[in-house]
Amino acid sequence: MSFQEVKERIAQDILRLSRGAYRDKQKSILRFEVPCPRVNCLDWLDAQTSQVKLYWASRDNSFRMAGIGTADITRGSAIDTYNAPFNAISQRLSAGGDIRYYGGMDFYPPEVNRDIAGTRKTAQEWKAFGAYCFLLPRFEIVKRKGECFFACNIVTQDVTESLIKDYLRALDEILFSLSLADVSIPKIKSFSVSPNSQEWQKLFKEHIQPSGKTIYQKIVLAQKTSIELVSKVDPLAVFKKLTQQAQGSFHYYFQPQDDCAFFGASPERLLKRQGVAIESEALAGTRPRGETTDEDAHFEKILLDSPKDAREHKIVVEAIKDAFKKLCVSWQADAVPSVVKASSAHHLITRFQGTLRDTVDDAQILTVLHPTPAVGGMPRAQALKAIAKLEPFERGWYAGPIGHIGYDSVDFAVALRCALMQGSRVNLYAGAGIVEGSTADEEWQEIEQKKSIFLNLFSER
Repeated sequence: MSFQEVKERIAQDILRLSRGAYRDKQKSILRFEVPCPRVNCLDWLDAQTSQVKLYWASRDNSFRMAGIGTADITRGSAIDTYNAPFNAISQRLSAGGDIRYYGGMDFYPPEVNRDIAGTRKTAQEWKAFGAYCFLLPRFEIVKRKGECFFACNIVTQDVTESLIKDYLRALDEILFSLSLADVSIPKIKSFSVSPNSQEWQKLFKEHIQPSGKTIYQKIVLAQKTSIELVSKVDPLAVFKKLTQQAQGSFHYYFQPQDDCAFFGASPERLLKRQGVAIESEALAGTRPRGETTDEDAHFEKILLDSPKDAREHKIVVEAIKDAFKKLCVSWQADAVPSVVKASSAHHLITRFQGTLRDTVDDAQILTVLHPTPAVGGMPRAQALKAIAKLEPFERGWYAGPIGHIGYDSVDFAVALRCALMQGSRVNLYAGAGIVEGSTADEEWQEIEQKKSIFLNLFSER
């Protein structure tokens, strides 16, 4: 079908609702999906005028989705339990199918969040996102298994004549004929980092005992870089350039309102569940990429030979092992770590696969697994409380779960290599793990290297 025929087919399905078809007193979801000609998902998203925009791409690009508008949403200002978002979504997806809610969650888990509520910083910039927010788009372009589809989602309980007219009007405004001009990214007017280098040295020393041992087995401390651009720019324009630079990553974009978006290119999977099958991975230990093949191989060898990086990686591996023992009837992991090459860094990786116990649900999985020591620390509770007390900013969704929830599936990356954009303001977030053998200067440089992929997107200062 042509794009015009696709729109006419979806319009016919929507119009059937006005004749009483698909009436349902329960809050379930109708999805109309038809094959369509291939289109670049990001270019399609860029061409639309909707204030709400979403994008998700798996690390291997086998699945990509671009969505606009809001068919349904579940959100909360606090996470008292992980049951809330999962229960709200599962009640609406009882019919199954390919319906997915996209969104993310706060970094701090419920049990820690309750203890640190009095120490957390006020963060107005995260207000539009909430402690968690998962959104079902009205319209989607989906690419899976090499095919392209256009889809429309409607909550049956919400159907009125007014809503039907609104859907038809929004459908008519969707563009498929794309002619986009290349958008230049504004120069950086000013920027600041928190903590700065002197404050970082002080924080680092607080975790090193006179003997040279660390206070915690591991703690991950982060930095927030606040950038002011010389002018406003559409966050999607920055994200599109990021996806071109950061290949081999999970790409995510969440824009809950106009001129405000959280996005990134994460190298790390938190969990993937399909039925009772679950996957996760330990990703810890970092070295930069080289500018030449020989230099790249040199950094990879340094990473594989580094006792400090091996210790840091093992802490994460053991934590995920413990989680899989609690969650799974059987599981397996890589015997030894290997190196994964992200766009800007080498990382040590150990992959896990398992079969879940019958009684385990997604809320339990997240409670046991997140956050791993790759972004938090060990012992977990003590390290997280220390992070909340010591970091001079609010993490928000940084390093939290980000991805999608379906009828019988969940796919979450860890929200890393990320930015929060509002108007001409950009906040970048990056962290480094402190273990025995770490030095303040090396960890500072690791943070600088992680955020460089973003800084390189902007014009020279």
